[in-house]
Amino acid sequence: MAEIPQDSVEIRERELVSASEMSWALREVNRLANELDVELARRLQLRQLEHAALGHMMAAETPLGPAELSARLGISTGSGTELVDRLERAGHLQRHRDTRDRRRVWLHASPSAVQAVLGELAPLFAAMDSLAKDFTPQEQETVVRYLRAAAGELRRFMDGPSTQNERPPPG
Repeated sequence: MAEIPQDSVEIRERELVSASEMSWALREVNRLANELDVELARRLQLRQLEHAALGHMMAAETPLGPAELSARLGISTGSGTELVDRLERAGHLQRHRDTRDRRRVWLHASPSAVQAVLGELAPLFAAMDSLAKDFTPQEQETVVRYLRAAAGELRRFMDGPSTQNERPPPG
């Protein structure tokens, strides 16, 4: 059985919520992924919001426009425009006009920004690949199946309603 952390936020959370060790392990991975994003931003000399914007552009299945990027980041379109201008000036993103609707602008992470992010992540990917070799092909299949299903649950959770009661506006 996996060792349970003895001095962490997880200890307090375990007193409030019952979950399997797999769920707790995934929660720890999620927590560390957030910390990884902070560290990547630092290494790339980006503000946290700039790094988040690049992440959204790199992960999007289709190109994002400035308004979509702003919505994903939870910022106003004015702040989004400032962010896009700053990233473009720094060479981290490129704007491309839509070929069918010249009013529409698509944002793309620049090749140099993608290379910088992936270059920082390459040692981590290599370490994860090495770790995966400790598992049989069948075990790897099971872990992948669990992680893909967990990703689906995370998407459904994000798309669903909040479980917290709506609070009335202050005042």
